[in-house]
Amino acid sequence: MDDSSHQLKWTEKLGYGLGDSAFNFVWMTFIYFQVYFYTDVFGLSAAAVGSLLLLTRIWDTVNDPVMGAIADRTETRWGKFRPYLLFGAVPLGITATLALSTPELSDSGKLFYAYVTYFAVGMLFTAMNIPYASMMSAMTNDPKERASLATWRFAGAFVTGIIVLHFTMDLVAWLGDGDDALGFQRTMAFYAVILVCLMFITVALTKERIRPQTASHSHFVSDLSGIVRSRPFIILFAVAMFSLGYIAIRNAITMHYFKYVLFDEAGAKWFLVGGAIFCLIGALLTPWLIRWFDKKHVYIAITVANALLMALIYFCGEDDLVWIYGIHFVSQLLSGPPAPIIFAMYADLVDYQEHKTGIRSSGLIFAGASFSQKMGWAIGGAATGFLLAAFGFEANVQQAESTRHGILLMFTIIPSALAILAAYAMSRYSLTEQRVSQIQTELSNGPSSAEQSAIPASSAPTAR
Repeated sequence: MDDSSHQLKWTEKLGYGLGDSAFNFVWMTFIYFQVYFYTDVFGLSAAAVGSLLLLTRIWDTVNDPVMGAIADRTETRWGKFRPYLLFGAVPLGITATLALSTPELSDSGKLFYAYVTYFAVGMLFTAMNIPYASMMSAMTNDPKERASLATWRFAGAFVTGIIVLHFTMDLVAWLGDGDDALGFQRTMAFYAVILVCLMFITVALTKERIRPQTASHSHFVSDLSGIVRSRPFIILFAVAMFSLGYIAIRNAITMHYFKYVLFDEAGAKWFLVGGAIFCLIGALLTPWLIRWFDKKHVYIAITVANALLMALIYFCGEDDLVWIYGIHFVSQLLSGPPAPIIFAMYADLVDYQEHKTGIRSSGLIFAGASFSQKMGWAIGGAATGFLLAAFGFEANVQQAESTRHGILLMFTIIPSALAILAAYAMSRYSLTEQRVSQIQTELSNGPSSAEQSAIPASSAPTAR
């Protein structure tokens, strides 16, 4: 492995962070407004939305690892991962705009259109996001610098989140001139232009330095087998899936919570924007937290505390807005560090797997990270649709008391329970900071040191 543990320039970290800023003009728009768009603007039933979000993600069981394997085997003059960002930005922007468009079609035609466009967005997002995530392990082999990159990455994501949450509904109203369908289409087209510009800047400012000097890639099945049998990978997969699950449900139901439970649809904007600002602050505190405390213990402590805060809102009445906002802002402050922590752990896992098997599978490992995110997003989004249907939800009408209570549960108790599951899964993670440092040292000493303890992927036992 190249000696690339020196401190990265702030401009390169900024460039990497702008990549996630770009992605989140799609991700944040979809995760916060997709269910609302499909039910209240596009005109799909809640049950149909649940099925759509679930079924379109089944393909990712094949799509994500295949994309990871392709990225690992890519060799160009721009590197292994950056070309996908360079050539994928424009197609992603176009398909995202189409996915938030409302054509004049029959009900069945609209459903088919939604499946096709959302499927296309998922494919292109995968083709870019997995190489982007994998770049972290190729830019530096220093764990602290990787954690710093993860912080810049998610700071960029949260800044975009603030922009999206603050301006989206205003842009929809302004650009649509009273027509929400047209407004969503034009807003996404505007975001798509920003996405393309930011992605080009990311490609220009970043550099891939790490090149594997141990074994070359074997067969795809052997590479995949060596990863999925790794206990640290399985645990991180579960952690990420539970985390995105509770985030997806809570974010997707926020508009419904304000519109149908609090009867204050306009208030959702500042609730979401303020939460995103506190989330950004939490993410920026991550390097300080992990400098003094183990990443695993930080994650568990703040996730359990966050779960308790989300559940506490259940006991707040419609008039307790000060408490609801205050609890939410503290909760979002605690939501900042987990994502950078998890992705820094995935970067450590790349080195762990190379040390163990002799194969450096950055793309394949981060494909697992992406898949766990998408599964959490898909299950959370699908659960939102199915639960709304089960509670008797009908768009744009006054809801029954049982429906309003169901929406309240989806905003508080249900995501709280998933957060507890995420914390429990993390408690089973056994790859310590000390062990990661030892692996880094052995890999830095050259192939011979690492290969002495490397085991062929085809015969690698389950990691402990």
